[in-house]
Amino acid sequence: MHSHLTRHVFRQIVYNAIYSETFCWCRPIASHRPQARRCLPSSTVPARTLFGFSRQPTRKQKPPDFDPGLKEMLQLGQALAKHERPPPRSTLIHAFTSFVLDKQENERVAVEDSQIGLLLTTFRHLQDTQDEEGALGLSVGEMVNAMSFLTGTGVRRAIETANTVSLARTLFEEVNRKEEMTAEYRRQGLNTLIEVLASKKKPMEARDLLEEHWGKDPASIDRRQWINVVLGFAKVDEQEQMIRTIETMEEHGVSFDSQAHQYVVEFYVSNKNVEMTKKWYDYGVASGLKPTQRTLRRVLGVCIYNNELEWGEPLLRSLVDGEPGNTKDSKVYWRLILQWAAAKGKSVEELDRLLNVMVQKTREQGMDVQPNMGLINSLIAFATFKNDSYTAERYLALGRKWGLEPDSKTLLLQLEYRISSGDLDGAKAAYDELKGRELETDADLKFINRLIVALCNQKPIQYNGIMELVDDLNERKARLNPETVSALALIHLQRGELHDLIDLLNTHVYRFEGNKRLSVCNDLIQFCFDRSILTAKVWDAYNITRQTFREMDLETRTKMMFEFFERGRSDMATHVFGHIRHLDSPDIKPTIETYVLVFEGIAKAADAESLALVHNMLRLDATVEPDTKLYNALMLAYLGCGDPRQALLFWDDIMHSREGPTYSSIQIALRACEEAPFGERQARDIWSRLKRFDIRVTKELYAAYIGALAGQALFDECIELIDNAKKEAGLTPDVLMLGTFHNALPSVKQEAMKKWAAETYPAVWADVQKLSKRNKMSRSGDFLNGIHYNIGTDIRE
Repeated sequence: MHSHLTRHVFRQIVYNAIYSETFCWCRPIASHRPQARRCLPSSTVPARTLFGFSRQPTRKQKPPDFDPGLKEMLQLGQALAKHERPPPRSTLIHAFTSFVLDKQENERVAVEDSQIGLLLTTFRHLQDTQDEEGALGLSVGEMVNAMSFLTGTGVRRAIETANTVSLARTLFEEVNRKEEMTAEYRRQGLNTLIEVLASKKKPMEARDLLEEHWGKDPASIDRRQWINVVLGFAKVDEQEQMIRTIETMEEHGVSFDSQAHQYVVEFYVSNKNVEMTKKWYDYGVASGLKPTQRTLRRVLGVCIYNNELEWGEPLLRSLVDGEPGNTKDSKVYWRLILQWAAAKGKSVEELDRLLNVMVQKTREQGMDVQPNMGLINSLIAFATFKNDSYTAERYLALGRKWGLEPDSKTLLLQLEYRISSGDLDGAKAAYDELKGRELETDADLKFINRLIVALCNQKPIQYNGIMELVDDLNERKARLNPETVSALALIHLQRGELHDLIDLLNTHVYRFEGNKRLSVCNDLIQFCFDRSILTAKVWDAYNITRQTFREMDLETRTKMMFEFFERGRSDMATHVFGHIRHLDSPDIKPTIETYVLVFEGIAKAADAESLALVHNMLRLDATVEPDTKLYNALMLAYLGCGDPRQALLFWDDIMHSREGPTYSSIQIALRACEEAPFGERQARDIWSRLKRFDIRVTKELYAAYIGALAGQALFDECIELIDNAKKEAGLTPDVLMLGTFHNALPSVKQEAMKKWAAETYPAVWADVQKLSKRNKMSRSGDFLNGIHYNIGTDIRE
């Protein structure tokens, strides 16, 4: 007999090393499953170098990357939710101030409303835990600075606003209570509060506060706050309130001048609202205002990019002719003229001639103005907006004709339009050239993220090229977008690079807002639902996802459990259920529906070990009160695992419950009687109750009763029931009735049944024989002599 020991086993024994064939991401739940049913084949095998003198060091996972102070504030939130001891006050004070300072230094990074919510929770906790002397631990200056942070660029990008407004109010109230409050601090705090209210969809409240304090002390209010309130009403689309606020500010001696008009127009330009841009430009002109040149340029840009050329033509003429003021920089309106001509459909050659005309005209005026790359970039930007990469390349050639070489802006535009047109090799070349240029901002990040996503979706995948881009971003300590993280995560999963995946998620997802985290989580879960993916990889993906996204909801976890049942891995599905069961969050606890699903899956898989584990969890779960639906699932599970006696005990529980049985309960109980020893006794008792209480008998119940008797080899009694079906229940023998009779009979009596059915009900029996069939099997998986017709019975609920 050959030995089952391999060289690998001997080597492990010689080196006194642990022999492991599996790598499980979760702690098994008291599993004694055979080796072939373990959770996951090993993806990492202990290895030794030459001659076994040294072991390769184990790779350490990168810890989650949190913003300064964020981890401590998250710990506070979790402690308060669980009624546990929070972190020390000194730790929270440092976390609060360090988070604010970090965000002020990195204003380009958006601050999510959920992060503001953590600041608010931390500050209120500090208020609630002050000592007897009322020492908060934060100075007035630090609190005013925190209020100023709420008006920064990063906070303004947040879509949600509730936490920002609440924190601003809370800070202002606390500042006003402090004895060391100075007039300057009060002025800063008041102006900040008004600005936050106006920008975060509370303009009415901001205006009331502004009018109240303006009347008391106009010097304490910045005049710009009036415009902030006007723009606040613009955000919530309250046009009448905008006009009323303008009238009110003029009553208070603050004029709505050309600069204020510019702010309003620019707001609508930034929000790409063409109609409101035109309306408020006309409002300023009708009010006798002289629009600024910046206002004119911004409005003309809207006309060019939104095909409002007819409406904007007089504005262009006034700018070119020097109205409302002559510009000293000819290139300012050269750019507009060139873009206008391009929008009119002029060819590249016509634009070239136009440039020559403009250069000649400036020479006649005694100036020597030459085109620069900025002009060419404006044309490339317009072609990029139109998604016309061919014309963009021709504009680039036009620039070279004039002796102009691409600058950083050109390469950024080139990167953008080549990605949009699917020219990824060209986009990569533009990026390689861009790497050698200096950029004032991180304007290239969004395009590099887009390029990485596009490369990840390309077939075949250029893995080395993708990793080169990622490494460049890592060196810059730049953040990846959620879409980029998802794309890279799927690449790592497909390649089995689990440690790289964990490092990627730990580096980026803890900085994402809830919805962005959810998008990454959903992409990983969708990977698990792809049946072409090996189950081992799906198990890896699930475990990493559940550990990273602990907020994953019950519905998603339940779908994941069902997916493993569908893949034929009830052991993995049971582990998923165990993870749900042991979560701390009260919102992610198994419900009756969850238990029903897991018991039905176990019934289908006939996994007695998993059934014992889950049933024990149910016994210990004080939050679930079993009902008929759950008892039905338990009956199915024990019946599917070959224990009909235990299944019938749950029938007794149903009979003694207030809710009572359903039709499905009766049908399942009769199925259990079919397999239980002396099951005909219980079946006859159930049938007599149905008749005694005059319960309508459906064809499913009638067939199930026939099956219960047939399972006990009561051949003649079953024939009598079928022959008397019309009299007993108003039913005629059909495929379900004869098929159930045949399937439930012991194999030795099936031939006699076939002969009787062919003689007595030949048409119906012919329909039964057309059904698909399989060999009859015992609960242990052994084939029996006999045939089982697939009559399609499925008992649920």
